[in-house]
Amino acid sequence: MTPLPRISNRTASRRTAPGRSARRTLAVFDLDKTIVDTSASMAYGRPMAKRGIITTGEMLRIGAMLFSYMLTTHTDENLDATKDALSSMIRNRPAASLRAIAEDALQEVLIPYVYAEARDFIFEHHKLGHDVAIITASARVLVDPIARELQADYLIATELEEIDGTYTGKVLHFNKGQAKVDKLMELVERGGYDLSRSYAYTDSHTDLPLLEAVGHPYAINPDRQLRKIARERDWPIEYFSKPEPLFKPGKVLAGAGTLAFLGAAATGVVLWLRQRAQDVGSASASPLLARLMPRRAS
Repeated sequence: MTPLPRISNRTASRRTAPGRSARRTLAVFDLDKTIVDTSASMAYGRPMAKRGIITTGEMLRIGAMLFSYMLTTHTDENLDATKDALSSMIRNRPAASLRAIAEDALQEVLIPYVYAEARDFIFEHHKLGHDVAIITASARVLVDPIARELQADYLIATELEEIDGTYTGKVLHFNKGQAKVDKLMELVERGGYDLSRSYAYTDSHTDLPLLEAVGHPYAINPDRQLRKIARERDWPIEYFSKPEPLFKPGKVLAGAGTLAFLGAAATGVVLWLRQRAQDVGSASASPLLARLMPRRAS
């Protein structure tokens, strides 16, 4: 097995806090509804259709899946459905085209949906000398640009088979559930990280094995099942509710079609529901650094 490549260009001096050893503590972030208020895989439906990678009908299918996901959560069934839909749509498509779409459409489909709070958490972990890994069921080709933009040190994602520059439609590694933990363990072994000192952030009960693997699990915008588990186990619960661009996205909604409308409508409903949950929930109002520092290992 080859080691997971470090994807960030951050220097060692920025990684290491004074008086602390580098690469001992890892902060692991799920992507969908934890860092971005959307589904990274499904968000690319419209630009893929514009460039002829998928049909308009397939775009509408993805839009309907995105709408459903934003109103509910990930389940094993809809994760499998998303994987099957994506692998079918990209079969026999040139890999270079999909990579170009992921880069070119980043500002339109993902940047406007990045939670400001998630960026703050990532920044504070780096400031404390921790490395950051993004771990997601989305395909690497689609989420590599956002991982780089957020200066994550590692990306653990679903891997698609590519032969002679063309995607075959075969999924080599589907990064969900226990498979996420298996890949995380490879990184931990090679990087020398201490899981008892490490952090994990996710919104979904399907990531319970990931949360159980670390010393400091956080439930972020948790679904009903995860919220119940977090309360039973006294895990911190945080509600992120402020999507904020990493840089000015320009006319993000220019020419938006059915997919953008469905995504925006679902997001609006979700934000309203989330605000209600915060009004009656137990989210901490203390400053970010104060939430992290008491949970740091000495």
